[in-house]
Amino acid sequence: MSEIQFNIQKEFREKQERYVYYLIALSVSAIGFSIHKTSNQNLSFYQIPLAIAVVCWVFSIFCGLKFLKYVISSLYNNNSYFDIINGRYDDIGNNAEYIQIAIKAFKEATSINQISMKRYFSSQGYLFYGGMILFIVWHVFEMSLKTT
Repeated sequence: MSEIQFNIQKEFREKQERYVYYLIALSVSAIGFSIHKTSNQNLSFYQIPLAIAVVCWVFSIFCGLKFLKYVISSLYNNNSYFDIINGRYDDIGNNAEYIQIAIKAFKEATSINQISMKRYFSSQGYLFYGGMILFIVWHVFEMSLKTT
């Protein structure tokens, strides 16, 4: 892998993680703002879109944290992979047959991790934006109730 490609991949990963952190922070802020906006209100059916929005933001946070967990797991696995191919992994050593089996298992585990990471990453965004749309629906509904 060229140094340019390595730098591009590194920057991509940093931007992706920063995006996840921003969505987590925005979701936490949105939940806090929703609680603040409704702190002096009685529970009512017209708040259902807001309640669903808060649930979306909670699951968005969950997905973001799970994504970050898989990132950490992948980094650990990649470090172990280099130990395996260099013969420094304690349980495998320099046994060529064990190394090939471990590499195959590593590739399968990496594939599963990548699928999960993609799922959590995209779900986090969808849930965040879904929560935003529901918040706007709730706000418009609340404004219409105040005008009648």
